[in-house]
Amino acid sequence: MERVKAKAAAAILLTLVISMFAVQVGANGNNNPNKIHGSPAYVLNILGKKSDWKAQGDFNNPDRHAIFVPANTTEWGGTAGNYGNLTTENTVLIWMTSGPEFAVLDGNALDDGNASLQIENGRYYVYVVALAKPGGDSDLKGWYYDNEGNACYRLGEVKKIKRERGQPVWVNGTDLFYIEWSQLLALGFSEEELVLYFGEEQLGERVWIFDFLQFLEDAYSDTDYYFWQLDNKGNKHIQVRFYKS
Repeated sequence: MERVKAKAAAAILLTLVISMFAVQVGANGNNNPNKIHGSPAYVLNILGKKSDWKAQGDFNNPDRHAIFVPANTTEWGGTAGNYGNLTTENTVLIWMTSGPEFAVLDGNALDDGNASLQIENGRYYVYVVALAKPGGDSDLKGWYYDNEGNACYRLGEVKKIKRERGQPVWVNGTDLFYIEWSQLLALGFSEEELVLYFGEEQLGERVWIFDFLQFLEDAYSDTDYYFWQLDNKGNKHIQVRFYKS
């Protein structure tokens, strides 16, 4: 399939351009996003546990607001599986889908390196913060996974999510959920077909990842995926807030 070949050939190009989409940590201070966006639509707590933590209870309860991960993914030493060009050793993956409501579908990443969150249909501003005691440091990457071509394409990155002394510092992670127009073209899609599906107003603009995945399903009957890669180095509590866009 020509589209799959074009997507594979674009992998190197996308690796070169993703750095421009990295999200930088802001200066210290009380920058709580509630001041800008009001109350969040959903709050997710990512809780770090020791590598030998023994899970108890049901972690697939959709009413939960917590996902458990290794407090130190390097010491954990596990793998989340094989996904093309992505190395998943010493890291965990949080798979995300779109649906009628927010729901934790798999709340334990310590067993196999994978967890799962369903995000309510719509678009959101997304913010991330490290809470609990000072000293932790984490990195998040957003990935689009082409199941048919068995290749991963990075969308964005939030680096150095740290818990330091003083007020917690919130980081804008919204870019993790968007794929740039230039990336879509590099993947082999024509501007004509993209405009036909998304509309003239979307020309040249980035696209919400779940809108893109819906396009793949509608136009090609192709089911692909989106996930976060978390490298955690000591953070015991990372909070993610979703605000309706």
